[in-house]
Amino acid sequence: MPPKKHCQCTIIPGGPAVVTERMPAMRTASLGIWIPAGSRHEAAAQEGMAHFWEHMAFKGTEARPAHRIALELDLLGGLADAYTSREHTCFTIRVAADHLAQAWDILADIALSPCLPPEEMAREKDVILQEIGMVEDTPDDKLLESLWEAAWDDRAVGHPITGPARGVADFEPAGLWAWRAANYRPGAMVVAAAGAVDHEALADMVAGVFSGLPPVPAASPETAPVAAFRPGSLALPRDVEQAHVAMGFPVPGNVDDGRFARAALCTILGGNMSSRLFQEVREKRGLAYAVSSDLNTLSDMGLLEIHAAVDPGRVEELLDVVRAQLAAMASGGVTRQELAHVREHLRGLMHLGAESTENRMVRLAKNHLLFGRHVPLSETAARIARLSLDEIGQAAADILNPARAVAGILGPQANASWLAGAAS
Repeated sequence: MPPKKHCQCTIIPGGPAVVTERMPAMRTASLGIWIPAGSRHEAAAQEGMAHFWEHMAFKGTEARPAHRIALELDLLGGLADAYTSREHTCFTIRVAADHLAQAWDILADIALSPCLPPEEMAREKDVILQEIGMVEDTPDDKLLESLWEAAWDDRAVGHPITGPARGVADFEPAGLWAWRAANYRPGAMVVAAAGAVDHEALADMVAGVFSGLPPVPAASPETAPVAAFRPGSLALPRDVEQAHVAMGFPVPGNVDDGRFARAALCTILGGNMSSRLFQEVREKRGLAYAVSSDLNTLSDMGLLEIHAAVDPGRVEELLDVVRAQLAAMASGGVTRQELAHVREHLRGLMHLGAESTENRMVRLAKNHLLFGRHVPLSETAARIARLSLDEIGQAAADILNPARAVAGILGPQANASWLAGAAS
């Protein structure tokens, strides 16, 4: 009998793709249901509905009231979670391998058969309003959310995932069910699992659940228009101790092969402790406790973001340092030593993640949603090894242009004029 493949994919007729990776040394498994429906798929009156449905999944189904869901998850000793992004909603659970069948039963129930009990719906609206309030009270979260919103001319892409407080408070069951029916389509979903998992057994369980659901016509393939980027600046006056400063540069999305060079560029710029910004801003000048750069990307677009918090009296000094580093990288690229270091850094992070069943499950699902296939770790490692000075230098020249940035400041007496030259 031939050995079982480590990675397998089965397309369930009228249902999701089932993708698995068997990790023989593991005694646990991570399981996820991925639905390509997020805040990007909401019209103006629907903003926040994807996120609201994620919350309501744990508040009762046709078969299980909320307290039973909590009890059954606890009895498994499992770790369940869910989140909403701009492009998808995900429900996950990690359990001991011998509990995988029960875990699938619960996960499928909450993801596919939720209810909207009036009392739970009212309570969850209040919970989400508190979540929105937390962002308002967290300076870096508020600034980066506002920066993203200001960067794009497409409201569907730019609006906060939680939706606006007033809109959430006004949600009615009819509108929520209509949005769900239009976006929760079994044929577009992905069920992913990694760890001590038997592919055929899981595929049979998935087929059993989806065969019992009412048939849903496949949606016509649609390509979302790429939102146009809007350079500019914004100021958010707040009574806080520090001034939070951020910049965002438009970049292509996750399906573009240049993502590896952009990841390297972002890491060298401000992605770790040896990065240029961390060394210049914190280690050499003591300007800020934290300064970083990150990639915030969707499938087809995104931002390379820089963020730092500084004493309000030293904002101009901080911006001078950041602008100097951007100019140096845009004109001079990176060094051979930085290239060698970033290759090892990215390779090391990849291997660290590969030891987690949850990370492997997430990787399986995202690669299937983005590329329609499994991407072996060896393929990613080889691509990292091929990173070159020229491609990282070209990425820096293409991206790090302050005239094509959106910049923001949040703090005491914040004024957009402080950002002169940062986004002009």
